[in-house]
Amino acid sequence: MKTSLIIPAYNEAKRLRPFLISISKYYQRHSQDIHEIILVDDGSSDQTLKIANKFKSRLPILKTIARSKNQGKGAAVRAGVLAAKGDQVVFMDADGATDISELPKMIQALRSSDIAVGNRWMPGAQTQRHSSLRALSGWLYRVYMKLFGLGQIDTMCGFKGYQKPVARKLFKDLIENRWLFDTEVAYKSIRLGFKTTNFPIRWESKDGSKLTTRTLIKSALSIWPLIRKIK
Repeated sequence: MKTSLIIPAYNEAKRLRPFLISISKYYQRHSQDIHEIILVDDGSSDQTLKIANKFKSRLPILKTIARSKNQGKGAAVRAGVLAAKGDQVVFMDADGATDISELPKMIQALRSSDIAVGNRWMPGAQTQRHSSLRALSGWLYRVYMKLFGLGQIDTMCGFKGYQKPVARKLFKDLIENRWLFDTEVAYKSIRLGFKTTNFPIRWESKDGSKLTTRTLIKSALSIWPLIRKIK
C-alpha cells in the first residue's frame, strides 16, 4: 500500500524546518513507508513555502501546493487529499506535535480500517502539554463532543489517515474549511458507516499554536449548526 503524507501549513516558518528534518531522516531509513509528501501552503505570509521548497533536494518525494490566500486548515487538507496518488492518505500537523516515528502505527491501523485516528486520550498515549489551560479546555471539548456521538474520537488531533476512496468521499464536498473540518469528517464517517480505528500516540504540544482557547470555544458553539447542515 502506498501512503501519501499531507502536511497543511500556514505561517509555519518557525516550526516547519525541524519537522521536515525529522521526516527526511525517517525517509532515509524507511522509504517504503511514504510514497509522496504533499505540503499545502495555505496562503502563508512568511517563508513557509520557501523553506518547504528548499527541502525538495533532501526529500525527492516532496511536492508543494501554494494557495494564493488563506482558506483554512480544512481547505488545505482537502486540496492535499484531492491531489494525493497513494492508496491511503495521512495528514500530520506542520508543527511536529506528533513525531513522524508514529507513522508505522498509522499504517498498521489502516490495514484493517477505513479510517485511523491518533488518540491522545487512550490508555498508552503519552502527552506533554505546556499549558494547563489548554489541557483543561481540551478535556472540556472532548466531554462536549460526547453529546454528538464523537467522544471516542480525538477529533482535534492532527494525525489522521484514510483509505483514499474514503478520504475523497469525505472531503469532496467539505462544508467547514477551518478548525471544525475534523468534526465534520468524523461525523460524516459515522453516518456513512466507515470503520474507524483509534490508537494511542506520543504527542507534545508546541509553542505558537494558532488554536487558542477562544477559538476552541467559538468552534464548540458552531458544532450544532454544522451538524444540522450535514443532516
